[in-house]
Amino acid sequence: MPIINSTNTDLLKEFYDKDIFQIPELRATTQDIRPLKIGIVNLMPNKKETEIHLMKALSNTPLQIELDLIRTKSRKSKYTDMEYLTKNYKTLDEIKNNKYDGLIITGAPVEHLEFEEIDYWDELKELFEFARTHVYSSLFICWASQAALYYYYGVQKRNLGSKLSGVFEYELAEDSKLTRGLDDNFFYPQSRNTENEEAELRKVPDIKILARSDEAGVCISSSVDERFVFISGHGEYDTDTLYNEYIRDLNKGINPSIPRNYFKNDDPSNRILVRWKSSASLIFSNWINYFVYQQTPYQIEKIEQKVVAKFGGSSLSDSAQFAKTKDIILSDKNRTHIVVSAPGKRHDEDIKVTDLLESCYELKIKQLEIEKQRKKALGQVYERFKEISENLKLPSHVFSLISKTVEDIEDSIHRDFIISRGEYLNAQVLAAHLGYRFIDASELIFFDEAGVVDEAKTYLEIQKKLNKEEFVVIPGFYGKDFNGNIKTFERGGSDITGSIIARGMSADLYENWTDVDGVMTDDPRINENAVTISEMSYEQLLEMSRNGAKVYHPDAVNPVATASIPLRICNTNKPSNLGTLIQRTKHNK
Repeated sequence: MPIINSTNTDLLKEFYDKDIFQIPELRATTQDIRPLKIGIVNLMPNKKETEIHLMKALSNTPLQIELDLIRTKSRKSKYTDMEYLTKNYKTLDEIKNNKYDGLIITGAPVEHLEFEEIDYWDELKELFEFARTHVYSSLFICWASQAALYYYYGVQKRNLGSKLSGVFEYELAEDSKLTRGLDDNFFYPQSRNTENEEAELRKVPDIKILARSDEAGVCISSSVDERFVFISGHGEYDTDTLYNEYIRDLNKGINPSIPRNYFKNDDPSNRILVRWKSSASLIFSNWINYFVYQQTPYQIEKIEQKVVAKFGGSSLSDSAQFAKTKDIILSDKNRTHIVVSAPGKRHDEDIKVTDLLESCYELKIKQLEIEKQRKKALGQVYERFKEISENLKLPSHVFSLISKTVEDIEDSIHRDFIISRGEYLNAQVLAAHLGYRFIDASELIFFDEAGVVDEAKTYLEIQKKLNKEEFVVIPGFYGKDFNGNIKTFERGGSDITGSIIARGMSADLYENWTDVDGVMTDDPRINENAVTISEMSYEQLLEMSRNGAKVYHPDAVNPVATASIPLRICNTNKPSNLGTLIQRTKHNK
Protein backbone atom coordinates (compact mmCIF):
# COMPACT_ATOMS: atom_id res chain seq x y z
CA MET A 1 0.00 0.00 0.00
CA PRO A 2 1.24 3.56 -0.65
CA ILE A 3 2.73 5.88 1.92
CA ILE A 4 0.77 9.12 2.29
CA ASN A 5 2.92 12.23 2.40
CA SER A 6 1.18 15.42 3.47
CA THR A 7 3.70 18.23 3.25
CA ASN A 8 7.31 17.37 2.58
CA THR A 9 7.88 17.77 -1.17
CA ASP A 10 11.61 17.01 -0.85
CA LEU A 11 10.73 13.74 0.81
CA LEU A 12 8.20 13.01 -1.92
CA LYS A 13 10.98 13.31 -4.50
CA GLU A 14 13.30 11.15 -2.43
CA PHE A 15 10.58 8.50 -2.14
CA TYR A 16 10.08 8.63 -5.89
CA ASP A 17 13.80 8.34 -6.63
CA LYS A 18 14.00 5.27 -4.40
CA ASP A 19 10.90 3.66 -5.97
CA ILE A 20 8.90 3.94 -2.76
CA PHE A 21 5.21 3.97 -3.63
CA GLN A 22 3.71 7.12 -2.14
CA ILE A 23 0.93 9.58 -2.87
CA PRO A 24 0.22 13.15 -1.73
CA GLU A 25 -2.38 13.61 0.99
CA LEU A 26 -4.85 15.34 -1.35
CA ARG A 27 -4.86 12.40 -3.75
CA ALA A 28 -5.19 9.96 -0.84
CA THR A 29 -8.43 11.61 0.30
CA THR A 30 -9.97 11.42 -3.18
CA GLN A 31 -8.37 8.25 -4.54
CA ASP A 32 -10.46 5.94 -6.70
CA ILE A 33 -9.93 2.33 -5.70
CA ARG A 34 -11.52 -0.70 -7.29
CA PRO A 35 -11.02 -4.45 -6.91
CA LEU A 36 -8.22 -5.83 -9.04
CA LYS A 37 -9.50 -8.21 -11.69
CA ILE A 38 -7.29 -11.32 -11.84
CA GLY A 39 -7.79 -14.33 -14.10
CA ILE A 40 -6.39 -17.79 -13.28
CA VAL A 41 -6.00 -20.27 -16.13
CA ASN A 42 -5.84 -23.54 -14.20
CA LEU A 43 -4.15 -26.28 -16.24
CA MET A 44 -3.37 -28.57 -13.30
CA PRO A 45 -5.24 -31.89 -13.03
CA ASN A 46 -6.37 -31.38 -9.41
CA LYS A 47 -8.00 -28.02 -9.97
CA LYS A 48 -9.52 -27.59 -6.51
CA GLU A 49 -6.16 -28.06 -4.81
CA THR A 50 -4.47 -25.60 -7.17
CA GLU A 51 -7.25 -23.07 -6.60
CA ILE A 52 -6.62 -23.17 -2.85
CA HIS A 53 -2.84 -22.86 -3.29
CA LEU A 54 -3.13 -19.81 -5.51
CA MET A 55 -5.86 -18.12 -3.52
CA LYS A 56 -3.71 -18.43 -0.39
CA ALA A 57 -0.80 -16.87 -2.28
CA LEU A 58 -2.92 -13.99 -3.60
CA SER A 59 -4.75 -13.27 -0.37
CA ASN A 60 -1.69 -11.87 1.41
CA THR A 61 -2.55 -8.29 0.49
CA PRO A 62 -5.05 -5.68 1.74
CA LEU A 63 -6.10 -5.06 -1.86
CA GLN A 64 -9.44 -6.41 -3.03
CA ILE A 65 -9.15 -9.03 -5.73
CA GLU A 66 -11.92 -10.28 -8.00
CA LEU A 67 -11.03 -13.69 -9.42
CA ASP A 68 -12.12 -15.42 -12.61
CA LEU A 69 -11.23 -19.11 -12.88
CA ILE A 70 -10.55 -20.06 -16.50
CA ARG A 71 -10.22 -23.47 -18.12
CA THR A 72 -9.50 -24.89 -21.53
CA LYS A 73 -12.56 -26.35 -23.18
CA SER A 74 -10.63 -28.55 -25.61
CA ARG A 75 -9.57 -31.02 -22.91
CA LYS A 76 -11.79 -32.84 -20.42
CA SER A 77 -10.53 -32.99 -16.84
CA LYS A 78 -9.94 -36.48 -15.40
CA TYR A 79 -9.94 -35.41 -11.77
CA THR A 80 -12.55 -32.64 -11.56
CA ASP A 81 -16.16 -33.27 -12.50
CA MET A 82 -17.67 -31.27 -15.32
CA GLU A 83 -20.52 -29.94 -13.18
CA TYR A 84 -18.00 -28.23 -10.89
CA LEU A 85 -16.05 -26.84 -13.82
CA THR A 86 -19.15 -25.56 -15.60
CA LYS A 87 -20.37 -23.86 -12.44
CA ASN A 88 -17.09 -22.27 -11.34
CA TYR A 89 -14.93 -21.88 -14.45
CA LYS A 90 -15.16 -19.79 -17.58
CA THR A 91 -13.82 -20.63 -21.03
CA LEU A 92 -11.88 -18.35 -23.34
CA ASP A 93 -15.03 -17.77 -25.38
CA GLU A 94 -16.72 -16.43 -22.26
CA ILE A 95 -13.91 -14.06 -21.23
CA LYS A 96 -12.44 -13.05 -24.61
CA ASN A 97 -13.91 -9.55 -24.37
CA ASN A 98 -12.85 -9.02 -20.74
CA LYS A 99 -9.86 -7.00 -19.57
CA TYR A 100 -7.73 -8.16 -16.63
CA ASP A 101 -5.28 -6.39 -14.41
CA GLY A 102 -3.40 -9.65 -13.98
CA LEU A 103 -3.45 -13.18 -15.38
CA ILE A 104 -1.91 -16.35 -13.93
CA ILE A 105 -1.42 -19.45 -16.07
CA THR A 106 -0.43 -22.54 -14.11
CA GLY A 107 1.78 -25.44 -14.96
CA ALA A 108 0.53 -28.73 -16.40
CA PRO A 109 1.84 -32.34 -16.27
CA VAL A 110 2.55 -32.54 -20.01
CA GLU A 111 6.30 -31.96 -20.05
CA HIS A 112 7.00 -35.19 -21.95
CA LEU A 113 5.10 -33.84 -24.96
CA GLU A 114 6.23 -31.32 -27.53
CA PHE A 115 4.15 -28.20 -27.30
CA GLU A 116 2.44 -28.79 -30.65
CA GLU A 117 1.45 -32.31 -29.53
CA ILE A 118 -0.68 -31.03 -26.65
CA ASP A 119 -4.38 -31.32 -27.48
CA TYR A 120 -5.17 -27.82 -26.19
CA TRP A 121 -2.10 -26.07 -27.68
CA ASP A 122 -4.15 -24.05 -30.18
CA GLU A 123 -6.40 -22.83 -27.39
CA LEU A 124 -3.39 -21.99 -25.25
CA LYS A 125 -1.90 -19.93 -28.09
CA GLU A 126 -5.15 -17.94 -28.16
CA LEU A 127 -4.75 -17.35 -24.44
CA PHE A 128 -1.17 -16.14 -24.96
CA GLU A 129 -2.40 -13.66 -27.56
CA PHE A 130 -5.22 -12.67 -25.23
CA ALA A 131 -2.56 -11.93 -22.58
CA ARG A 132 -0.80 -9.54 -24.99
CA THR A 133 -3.88 -7.44 -25.64
CA HIS A 134 -6.30 -7.82 -22.73
CA VAL A 135 -4.06 -8.19 -19.67
CA TYR A 136 -1.71 -5.74 -18.02
CA SER A 137 0.63 -8.24 -16.33
CA SER A 138 0.78 -12.02 -16.78
CA LEU A 139 2.43 -14.55 -14.47
CA PHE A 140 3.36 -17.94 -15.97
CA ILE A 141 4.13 -20.79 -13.56
CA CYS A 142 6.35 -23.86 -14.19
CA TRP A 143 5.38 -25.58 -17.47
CA ALA A 144 3.29 -22.56 -18.48
CA SER A 145 6.43 -20.40 -18.23
CA GLN A 146 8.20 -22.76 -20.63
CA ALA A 147 5.25 -22.73 -23.01
CA ALA A 148 5.04 -18.92 -22.93
CA LEU A 149 8.78 -18.50 -23.49
CA TYR A 150 8.49 -20.87 -26.45
CA TYR A 151 5.47 -19.08 -27.90
CA TYR A 152 6.67 -15.49 -27.44
CA TYR A 153 10.42 -15.90 -27.96
CA GLY A 154 11.03 -19.32 -29.54
CA VAL A 155 12.99 -20.60 -26.49
CA GLN A 156 13.07 -24.40 -26.47
CA LYS A 157 12.68 -26.49 -23.30
CA ARG A 158 15.25 -29.15 -22.41
CA ASN A 159 14.57 -32.53 -20.87
CA LEU A 160 16.47 -32.95 -17.60
CA GLY A 161 16.63 -36.74 -17.76
CA SER A 162 15.29 -37.06 -14.22
CA LYS A 163 12.82 -35.05 -12.20
CA LEU A 164 14.03 -31.94 -10.40
CA SER A 165 12.13 -32.09 -7.13
CA GLY A 166 12.75 -30.32 -3.87
CA VAL A 167 13.46 -26.91 -2.39
CA PHE A 168 16.48 -25.18 -3.92
CA GLU A 169 18.53 -22.16 -3.00
CA TYR A 170 18.59 -19.31 -5.52
CA GLU A 171 20.53 -16.07 -5.78
CA LEU A 172 19.23 -12.75 -7.04
CA ALA A 173 20.70 -11.93 -10.46
CA GLU A 174 19.22 -8.52 -11.24
CA ASP A 175 17.32 -5.83 -9.36
CA SER A 176 13.56 -5.93 -9.84
CA LYS A 177 10.52 -4.79 -7.93
CA LEU A 178 9.30 -8.38 -8.17
CA THR A 179 12.09 -9.57 -5.88
CA ARG A 180 12.16 -6.50 -3.65
CA GLY A 181 12.58 -7.51 0.00
CA LEU A 182 14.03 -10.93 -0.78
CA ASP A 183 17.37 -11.83 0.72
CA ASP A 184 20.25 -12.21 -1.71
CA ASN A 185 19.74 -15.97 -1.39
CA PHE A 186 16.32 -17.56 -0.94
CA PHE A 187 14.58 -20.96 -1.25
CA TYR A 188 11.94 -21.97 -3.76
CA PRO A 189 10.22 -25.31 -4.54
CA GLN A 190 10.67 -27.10 -7.87
CA SER A 191 8.84 -30.06 -9.37
CA ARG A 192 9.60 -30.52 -13.07
CA ASN A 193 11.26 -32.71 -15.68
CA THR A 194 12.27 -29.97 -18.11
CA GLU A 195 13.90 -26.55 -18.01
CA ASN A 196 14.77 -23.45 -19.99
CA GLU A 197 18.55 -23.27 -20.08
CA GLU A 198 20.05 -20.06 -18.75
CA ALA A 199 22.35 -19.72 -21.76
CA GLU A 200 19.36 -19.83 -24.13
CA LEU A 201 17.42 -17.26 -22.13
CA ARG A 202 20.41 -14.91 -22.14
CA LYS A 203 20.37 -14.95 -25.93
CA VAL A 204 17.01 -13.16 -25.86
CA PRO A 205 17.60 -9.42 -25.25
CA ASP A 206 14.01 -8.92 -24.17
CA ILE A 207 14.30 -11.29 -21.20
CA LYS A 208 15.74 -10.38 -17.80
CA ILE A 209 16.95 -13.17 -15.51
CA LEU A 210 16.03 -12.20 -11.95
CA ALA A 211 16.97 -15.28 -9.90
CA ARG A 212 19.04 -18.36 -10.70
CA SER A 213 21.27 -21.08 -9.26
CA ASP A 214 24.03 -23.33 -10.51
CA GLU A 215 22.16 -26.38 -9.24
CA ALA A 216 18.59 -25.72 -10.33
CA GLY A 217 18.88 -23.18 -13.17
CA VAL A 218 16.72 -20.11 -13.65
CA CYS A 219 13.90 -19.63 -11.18
CA ILE A 220 12.51 -16.21 -12.11
CA SER A 221 12.72 -14.17 -15.31
CA SER A 222 10.62 -11.47 -16.93
CA SER A 223 10.19 -9.48 -20.10
CA VAL A 224 12.11 -6.21 -20.09
CA ASP A 225 8.89 -4.20 -19.68
CA GLU A 226 7.90 -6.61 -16.85
CA ARG A 227 4.44 -7.33 -18.24
CA PHE A 228 5.36 -11.03 -18.57
CA VAL A 229 6.78 -12.87 -15.52
CA PHE A 230 8.11 -16.42 -15.83
CA ILE A 231 8.58 -18.57 -12.70
CA SER A 232 9.93 -22.10 -13.07
CA GLY A 233 8.87 -23.30 -9.59
CA HIS A 234 5.81 -23.60 -7.38
CA GLY A 235 5.95 -21.06 -4.57
CA GLU A 236 2.22 -21.56 -4.07
CA TYR A 237 2.72 -25.19 -2.90
CA ASP A 238 1.50 -26.19 0.56
CA THR A 239 3.79 -27.80 3.11
CA ASP A 240 2.97 -31.37 2.07
CA THR A 241 2.51 -30.96 -1.70
CA LEU A 242 5.95 -32.24 -2.66
CA TYR A 243 5.53 -35.09 -0.17
CA ASN A 244 2.21 -36.11 -1.75
CA GLU A 245 3.78 -36.01 -5.23
CA TYR A 246 6.66 -38.18 -3.98
CA ILE A 247 4.29 -40.77 -2.46
CA ARG A 248 2.13 -40.72 -5.61
CA ASP A 249 5.16 -41.50 -7.78
CA LEU A 250 6.29 -44.23 -5.38
CA ASN A 251 2.88 -45.87 -5.61
CA LYS A 252 3.11 -45.73 -9.41
CA GLY A 253 6.39 -47.64 -9.24
CA ILE A 254 8.32 -44.75 -10.78
CA ASN A 255 11.06 -44.95 -8.11
CA PRO A 256 11.41 -41.18 -7.78
CA SER A 257 14.34 -39.37 -6.23
CA ILE A 258 13.76 -38.02 -2.74
CA PRO A 259 12.88 -34.29 -2.97
CA ARG A 260 16.09 -32.33 -2.26
CA ASN A 261 16.40 -30.09 0.80
CA TYR A 262 12.79 -30.85 1.73
CA PHE A 263 12.97 -33.42 4.51
CA LYS A 264 15.39 -32.93 7.39
CA ASN A 265 18.64 -34.62 6.33
CA ASP A 266 16.87 -35.60 3.08
CA ASP A 267 15.20 -38.45 4.97
CA PRO A 268 11.46 -38.93 4.19
CA SER A 269 10.91 -40.27 7.70
CA ASN A 270 11.95 -36.91 9.14
CA ARG A 271 9.89 -33.73 9.30
CA ILE A 272 9.44 -31.38 6.36
CA LEU A 273 11.58 -28.22 6.40
CA VAL A 274 9.36 -25.32 5.36
CA ARG A 275 11.62 -22.52 4.15
CA TRP A 276 10.06 -21.14 1.00
CA LYS A 277 6.75 -19.67 2.12
CA SER A 278 8.03 -16.24 3.13
CA SER A 279 9.86 -15.87 -0.21
CA ALA A 280 6.88 -17.08 -2.21
CA SER A 281 4.48 -14.84 -0.31
CA LEU A 282 6.69 -11.83 -0.98
CA ILE A 283 7.02 -12.60 -4.69
CA PHE A 284 3.24 -12.95 -5.16
CA SER A 285 2.49 -9.82 -3.14
CA ASN A 286 5.17 -7.86 -5.05
CA TRP A 287 3.64 -8.98 -8.33
CA ILE A 288 0.20 -7.84 -7.18
CA ASN A 289 1.48 -4.54 -5.78
CA TYR A 290 4.19 -3.39 -8.20
CA PHE A 291 3.29 -5.08 -11.48
CA VAL A 292 -0.50 -5.00 -11.25
CA TYR A 293 -1.93 -2.51 -8.75
CA GLN A 294 0.53 0.32 -9.29
CA GLN A 295 0.73 -0.02 -13.09
CA THR A 296 -2.65 -1.02 -14.44
CA PRO A 297 -5.02 1.83 -15.36
CA TYR A 298 -7.97 2.57 -13.08
CA GLN A 299 -10.25 2.28 -16.08
CA ILE A 300 -9.47 -1.32 -16.93
CA GLU A 301 -10.90 -1.01 -20.44
CA LYS A 302 -7.85 1.16 -21.24
CA ILE A 303 -5.63 -1.92 -21.23
CA GLU A 304 -4.90 -2.07 -24.93
CA GLN A 305 -2.37 -3.24 -27.46
CA LYS A 306 0.83 -1.28 -27.87
CA VAL A 307 1.08 -0.57 -31.59
CA VAL A 308 4.05 1.09 -33.29
CA ALA A 309 3.05 2.34 -36.75
CA LYS A 310 5.58 3.42 -39.36
CA PHE A 311 4.44 5.47 -42.36
CA GLY A 312 6.58 5.53 -45.47
CA GLY A 313 7.30 8.38 -47.86
CA SER A 314 4.38 7.58 -50.15
CA SER A 315 2.04 7.81 -47.14
CA LEU A 316 3.26 11.34 -46.39
CA SER A 317 4.06 12.72 -49.84
CA ASP A 318 1.63 15.66 -49.68
CA SER A 319 -1.10 17.17 -47.53
CA ALA A 320 -3.78 14.82 -48.93
CA GLN A 321 -1.69 11.81 -47.86
CA PHE A 322 -1.12 13.44 -44.48
CA ALA A 323 -4.88 13.64 -44.05
CA LYS A 324 -5.26 9.91 -44.89
CA THR A 325 -2.48 9.05 -42.46
CA LYS A 326 -4.10 11.10 -39.69
CA ASP A 327 -7.41 9.28 -40.24
CA ILE A 328 -5.65 5.91 -40.02
CA ILE A 329 -3.79 6.84 -36.83
CA LEU A 330 -6.83 8.25 -35.07
CA SER A 331 -9.04 5.32 -36.12
CA ASP A 332 -7.24 3.08 -33.61
CA LYS A 333 -6.37 4.44 -30.17
CA ASN A 334 -3.65 1.80 -29.86
CA ARG A 335 -1.55 3.63 -32.50
CA THR A 336 0.23 5.89 -30.06
CA HIS A 337 3.83 5.69 -31.33
CA ILE A 338 4.37 6.77 -34.93
CA VAL A 339 7.58 6.54 -37.00
CA VAL A 340 7.82 8.45 -40.28
CA SER A 341 9.87 8.63 -43.45
CA ALA A 342 10.59 11.75 -45.49
CA PRO A 343 8.02 12.75 -48.16
CA GLY A 344 8.15 10.49 -51.20
CA LYS A 345 7.09 11.09 -54.79
CA ARG A 346 3.72 12.74 -55.48
CA HIS A 347 3.79 11.51 -59.10
CA ASP A 348 6.16 9.66 -61.45
CA GLU A 349 8.10 12.80 -62.46
CA ASP A 350 8.45 14.04 -58.88
CA ILE A 351 11.59 13.84 -56.73
CA LYS A 352 11.74 12.36 -53.23
CA VAL A 353 12.73 14.82 -50.50
CA THR A 354 15.66 12.61 -49.44
CA ASP A 355 16.95 12.66 -53.05
CA LEU A 356 16.68 16.46 -53.04
CA LEU A 357 18.66 16.59 -49.79
CA GLU A 358 21.26 14.18 -51.16
CA SER A 359 21.58 16.49 -54.15
CA CYS A 360 22.01 19.48 -51.80
CA TYR A 361 24.90 17.72 -50.11
CA GLU A 362 26.61 16.61 -53.32
CA LEU A 363 26.25 20.02 -54.91
CA LYS A 364 27.62 21.69 -51.78
CA ILE A 365 30.70 19.51 -51.96
CA LYS A 366 31.22 20.51 -55.61
CA GLN A 367 31.06 24.14 -54.47
CA LEU A 368 30.44 27.33 -56.34
CA GLU A 369 30.06 26.32 -59.96
CA ILE A 370 26.74 24.70 -59.22
CA GLU A 371 25.59 26.91 -56.34
CA LYS A 372 22.42 27.76 -58.22
CA GLN A 373 21.46 24.11 -58.57
CA ARG A 374 22.08 23.55 -54.86
CA LYS A 375 19.95 26.50 -53.84
CA LYS A 376 17.22 25.32 -56.21
CA ALA A 377 17.15 21.86 -54.58
CA LEU A 378 17.13 23.40 -51.11
CA GLY A 379 14.33 25.75 -52.16
CA GLN A 380 12.30 22.76 -53.37
CA VAL A 381 12.69 21.12 -49.96
CA TYR A 382 11.51 24.30 -48.25
CA GLU A 383 8.55 24.76 -50.59
CA ARG A 384 7.53 21.12 -50.22
CA PHE A 385 7.21 21.34 -46.44
CA LYS A 386 5.77 24.86 -46.58
CA GLU A 387 3.02 23.70 -48.97
CA ILE A 388 2.11 20.72 -46.77
CA SER A 389 2.02 22.91 -43.65
CA GLU A 390 -0.09 25.62 -45.32
CA ASN A 391 -2.61 23.09 -46.64
CA LEU A 392 -2.87 21.52 -43.18
CA LYS A 393 -3.24 24.98 -41.63
CA LEU A 394 -0.49 24.35 -39.09
CA PRO A 395 0.53 27.02 -36.55
CA SER A 396 3.24 29.59 -37.30
CA HIS A 397 5.94 27.92 -35.18
CA VAL A 398 6.00 25.03 -37.68
CA PHE A 399 6.91 27.42 -40.52
CA SER A 400 9.64 28.94 -38.35
CA LEU A 401 10.99 25.45 -37.67
CA ILE A 402 11.04 24.65 -41.40
CA SER A 403 12.97 27.86 -42.13
CA LYS A 404 15.45 27.21 -39.31
CA THR A 405 16.04 23.63 -40.44
CA VAL A 406 16.67 24.72 -44.04
CA GLU A 407 19.24 27.22 -42.71
CA ASP A 408 20.88 24.42 -40.71
CA ILE A 409 21.06 22.30 -43.87
CA GLU A 410 22.67 25.18 -45.76
CA ASP A 411 25.28 25.64 -43.02
CA SER A 412 26.11 21.96 -42.63
CA ILE A 413 28.72 19.90 -44.49
CA HIS A 414 27.74 16.60 -42.85
CA ARG A 415 25.96 14.28 -45.26
CA ASP A 416 24.07 12.25 -42.67
CA PHE A 417 22.74 15.36 -40.98
CA ILE A 418 21.60 16.88 -44.28
CA ILE A 419 19.83 13.83 -45.71
CA SER A 420 18.13 13.04 -42.37
CA ARG A 421 16.30 16.38 -42.24
CA GLY A 422 13.48 15.10 -44.43
CA GLU A 423 12.43 12.61 -41.73
CA TYR A 424 13.08 15.19 -39.02
CA LEU A 425 10.80 17.80 -40.62
CA ASN A 426 8.14 15.30 -41.62
CA ALA A 427 7.91 14.04 -38.04
CA GLN A 428 7.65 17.59 -36.76
CA VAL A 429 4.88 18.40 -39.25
CA LEU A 430 2.91 15.22 -38.51
CA ALA A 431 3.28 15.73 -34.74
CA ALA A 432 1.85 19.24 -35.10
CA HIS A 433 -0.95 17.94 -37.33
CA LEU A 434 -1.91 15.22 -34.84
CA GLY A 435 -1.28 17.19 -31.68
CA TYR A 436 1.27 14.53 -30.64
CA ARG A 437 4.64 15.05 -29.01
CA PHE A 438 7.76 14.98 -31.21
CA ILE A 439 10.69 12.90 -29.91
CA ASP A 440 13.90 13.00 -31.93
CA ALA A 441 15.36 9.66 -33.02
CA SER A 442 18.78 10.96 -31.93
CA GLU A 443 17.54 10.63 -28.32
CA LEU A 444 16.61 6.98 -28.83
CA ILE A 445 18.89 5.20 -31.31
CA PHE A 446 22.67 5.06 -30.81
CA PHE A 447 25.50 3.73 -32.97
CA ASP A 448 28.83 2.44 -31.66
CA GLU A 449 32.32 3.15 -33.06
CA ALA A 450 31.87 0.40 -35.65
CA GLY A 451 28.75 2.09 -36.98
CA VAL A 452 26.47 -0.66 -35.61
CA VAL A 453 23.41 0.01 -33.46
CA ASP A 454 24.38 -0.11 -29.78
CA GLU A 455 21.50 -2.35 -28.73
CA ALA A 456 22.01 -2.14 -24.97
CA LYS A 457 22.03 1.66 -24.91
CA THR A 458 19.32 2.01 -27.56
CA TYR A 459 16.80 -0.30 -25.93
CA LEU A 460 17.48 1.13 -22.49
CA GLU A 461 16.74 4.67 -23.73
CA ILE A 462 13.63 3.56 -25.61
CA GLN A 463 12.30 1.87 -22.48
CA LYS A 464 13.08 4.93 -20.34
CA LYS A 465 11.70 7.53 -22.71
CA LEU A 466 8.85 5.86 -24.59
CA ASN A 467 7.17 3.44 -22.19
CA LYS A 468 6.09 6.43 -20.10
CA GLU A 469 4.96 8.43 -23.15
CA GLU A 470 1.85 8.15 -25.24
CA PHE A 471 1.03 9.87 -28.53
CA VAL A 472 4.47 10.57 -29.99
CA VAL A 473 5.93 10.91 -33.48
CA ILE A 474 9.50 9.81 -34.14
CA PRO A 475 11.53 10.42 -37.32
CA GLY A 476 12.91 7.30 -38.94
CA PHE A 477 16.19 6.65 -40.78
CA TYR A 478 18.73 8.04 -38.28
CA GLY A 479 20.14 8.10 -34.78
CA LYS A 480 23.27 9.43 -33.09
CA ASP A 481 26.85 8.12 -33.28
CA PHE A 482 29.32 7.76 -30.39
CA ASN A 483 30.54 11.34 -30.97
CA GLY A 484 27.04 12.78 -30.75
CA ASN A 485 26.66 13.38 -34.50
CA ILE A 486 23.68 12.37 -36.63
CA LYS A 487 24.16 8.98 -38.29
CA THR A 488 21.78 7.46 -40.83
CA PHE A 489 20.91 3.92 -41.76
CA GLU A 490 21.14 2.96 -45.40
CA ARG A 491 18.24 4.04 -47.61
CA GLY A 492 14.97 2.51 -46.51
CA GLY A 493 16.20 2.71 -42.93
CA SER A 494 12.96 4.08 -41.50
CA ASP A 495 11.69 0.50 -41.59
CA ILE A 496 14.60 -0.39 -39.31
CA THR A 497 13.82 2.51 -36.97
CA GLY A 498 10.22 1.41 -36.60
CA SER A 499 11.23 -2.18 -35.94
CA ILE A 500 13.76 -1.12 -33.27
CA ILE A 501 11.19 1.13 -31.58
CA ALA A 502 8.63 -1.71 -31.59
CA ARG A 503 11.08 -4.12 -30.01
CA GLY A 504 12.32 -1.60 -27.46
CA MET A 505 8.75 -0.94 -26.34
CA SER A 506 7.81 -4.64 -26.37
CA ALA A 507 5.00 -3.67 -28.73
CA ASP A 508 2.17 -6.07 -29.45
CA LEU A 509 2.16 -5.18 -33.15
CA TYR A 510 4.37 -3.31 -35.61
CA GLU A 511 2.53 -1.81 -38.58
CA ASN A 512 4.34 -0.71 -41.71
CA TRP A 513 2.18 1.52 -43.90
CA THR A 514 3.14 1.98 -47.52
CA ASP A 515 1.53 2.25 -50.99
CA VAL A 516 1.02 -1.47 -51.67
CA ASP A 517 -1.49 -3.95 -50.32
CA GLY A 518 1.20 -6.02 -48.61
CA VAL A 519 3.61 -8.67 -49.86
CA MET A 520 2.55 -9.86 -53.31
CA THR A 521 3.11 -13.16 -55.11
CA ASP A 522 4.68 -11.17 -57.96
CA ASP A 523 5.22 -7.59 -59.13
CA PRO A 524 1.66 -6.42 -59.96
CA ARG A 525 3.06 -4.02 -62.55
CA ILE A 526 4.36 -7.03 -64.49
CA ASN A 527 1.87 -9.72 -63.54
CA GLU A 528 -1.75 -8.57 -63.30
CA ASN A 529 -2.63 -11.88 -61.61
CA ALA A 530 -0.38 -11.16 -58.63
CA VAL A 531 -2.23 -11.39 -55.32
CA THR A 532 -1.49 -10.35 -51.75
CA ILE A 533 -0.07 -12.98 -49.41
CA SER A 534 -2.25 -12.76 -46.32
CA GLU A 535 0.18 -14.38 -43.85
CA MET A 536 3.80 -15.50 -43.85
CA SER A 537 6.72 -16.10 -41.52
CA TYR A 538 9.69 -13.86 -40.79
CA GLU A 539 11.87 -16.49 -42.47
CA GLN A 540 9.81 -16.40 -45.65
CA LEU A 541 9.97 -12.60 -45.79
CA LEU A 542 13.74 -12.64 -45.32
CA GLU A 543 14.14 -15.27 -48.03
CA MET A 544 12.16 -13.13 -50.48
CA SER A 545 14.25 -10.07 -49.59
CA ARG A 546 17.54 -11.97 -50.00
CA ASN A 547 16.39 -13.19 -53.41
CA GLY A 548 16.00 -9.62 -54.63
CA ALA A 549 12.33 -8.92 -53.96
CA LYS A 550 11.98 -5.30 -52.86
CA VAL A 551 9.23 -6.02 -50.39
CA TYR A 552 10.80 -4.99 -47.08
CA HIS A 553 14.21 -3.98 -45.75
CA PRO A 554 15.80 -7.23 -44.48
CA ASP A 555 17.55 -5.49 -41.55
CA ALA A 556 14.14 -4.41 -40.30
CA VAL A 557 12.98 -7.98 -39.79
CA ASN A 558 15.39 -9.09 -37.08
CA PRO A 559 14.36 -6.73 -34.22
CA VAL A 560 10.68 -7.72 -34.36
CA ALA A 561 11.46 -11.37 -35.12
CA THR A 562 13.76 -11.58 -32.08
CA ALA A 563 10.95 -10.35 -29.84
CA SER A 564 8.21 -12.29 -31.70
CA ILE A 565 6.34 -9.07 -32.48
CA PRO A 566 3.91 -9.53 -35.39
CA LEU A 567 4.54 -7.25 -38.37
CA ARG A 568 1.71 -6.13 -40.62
CA ILE A 569 2.35 -4.44 -43.99
CA CYS A 570 -0.61 -2.26 -45.01
CA ASN A 571 -1.65 0.15 -47.76
CA THR A 572 -2.28 3.75 -46.66
CA ASN A 573 -4.55 4.24 -49.65
CA LYS A 574 -6.60 1.14 -48.84
CA PRO A 575 -6.67 1.04 -45.04
CA SER A 576 -9.54 -1.45 -44.87
CA ASN A 577 -7.36 -4.11 -46.54
CA LEU A 578 -5.75 -6.44 -44.04
CA GLY A 579 -2.43 -6.48 -45.92
CA THR A 580 0.18 -9.10 -45.00
CA LEU A 581 0.77 -10.36 -41.46
CA ILE A 582 4.29 -11.60 -40.74
CA GLN A 583 4.92 -13.58 -37.55
CA ARG A 584 6.69 -16.61 -36.13
CA THR A 585 6.05 -19.85 -37.99
CA LYS A 586 3.64 -22.37 -36.55
CA HIS A 587 6.57 -24.74 -36.16
CA ASN A 588 8.29 -22.29 -33.80
CA LYS A 589 5.14 -21.63 -31.88
